[in-house]
Amino acid sequence: MEYVSPIDDSAAEPVPFAPRPRELGGRRVVLLDITKNRGSELLDRVEQHLRLYGAETFRLSKEIFSKPASSEVIERVAIHGDLAVEGLAD
Repeated sequence: MEYVSPIDDSAAEPVPFAPRPRELGGRRVVLLDITKNRGSELLDRVEQHLRLYGAETFRLSKEIFSKPASSEVIERVAIHGDLAVEGLAD
């Protein structure tokens, strides 16, 4: 199977991933539900595990999965979270 990236490498410089924290204790993790089917179930399980590792969680939802997140949702993720998990499950 061949993987095809949706990003045109000739149009933009690659953006490196943000560094991962060594521990989750005391971190605020935003769980973003994009409102696809069963995404909230996935985030429920992820939330349980994050809390076991001492993370504080905060839930947000997009208005509809087929459109980009509103500027308000993006701003709330940036303000309330040290880390973010986006639920893409179907």
